[in-house]
Amino acid sequence: MTEHFANTLLRDGKADPCGQASRADPSPALESCTAAAKGGAGRVHQPLSLAAVLHHVLLLDMCDGHADEPALRRLNRVLDTALDACLELDAARQQLQGAIATQRELEIVLEMLAARVEVGQASPVEHRKVDARLCSARDMVTRTVSEWNRIGRRFTQITRLLPVQLTTGFDPLQPVLPDEMDRLAQASLSTSADVQFSLNQRAQAWAARRADPARPSGFGPGGFEAWLSSLEDVRAQAATEFACAREAYLQAVMNFDREHACLVRARSLRRTAEAGFRLNARSATEYADAIAEESRRNHAMLTCLAQRRASQYHLYALAGLLPRQFGLVAPAVGF
Repeated sequence: MTEHFANTLLRDGKADPCGQASRADPSPALESCTAAAKGGAGRVHQPLSLAAVLHHVLLLDMCDGHADEPALRRLNRVLDTALDACLELDAARQQLQGAIATQRELEIVLEMLAARVEVGQASPVEHRKVDARLCSARDMVTRTVSEWNRIGRRFTQITRLLPVQLTTGFDPLQPVLPDEMDRLAQASLSTSADVQFSLNQRAQAWAARRADPARPSGFGPGGFEAWLSSLEDVRAQAATEFACAREAYLQAVMNFDREHACLVRARSLRRTAEAGFRLNARSATEYADAIAEESRRNHAMLTCLAQRRASQYHLYALAGLLPRQFGLVAPAVGF
């Protein structure tokens, strides 16, 4: 199953430089993302969707031959790495936008406070406190810009695209239900212990043995038993790896839910502090602290959201289903 699915993707990518699906069963999602990816490097003003970026990465990877690893496993690993870079970049972009917005809000608060100081409705001490909060916000913008540049360089290294070529915001992910989790766990065993790939390797070794009798091939009763044992070891390792990935996903979901709840509370407190400040019933320092706290919580929530998405996609990568998730290949009949 896995070898057939991978061969379909490789054949379609090599037969047509645009990477379109087979003529018998074209994939509309693949055709649309191909059209965007073909002009991606030259048209920076048209951001690419997540699927288009992944398809672009696959086309880059298909230029090289890799005979030492099952095709489907490698394709999913490449997509998983690219997805991680895309998710990290999107989170960094939103965090930078949030940091800049926070700085601007504190500048407005400081301007309003300065006007109140002039008419004697606020003290210069409070003005200095808010100014200190503004300095911290500016430092945060500087750090966020540095982080954006670092993540952008990694994104470019992996995708050969500019950071601005990735579209902003992604569709929300539905949680992985227990039945789906079991299906992914079972699929991960087949993806890792690719019997067809292993048999192909043994066939190549046998052909080399026939061409050169002095060269050991690994065949024979002992070699066959070792081969079966190796497959069982690979399946056991795959089961352990998927179990760890499942725990990481569940932990990421919990972290995101916690940070999202904290952000909701911070926004509520910020609205209350803002209303009090505008009515001159609360100090500007309280309002500035509420703005800074909301910004911190939003920053943390975006990080957790990216980790939650990455951990969920990693489950599908281990199951060998990422190409199908993004419509990069038409699934074979019966799969």
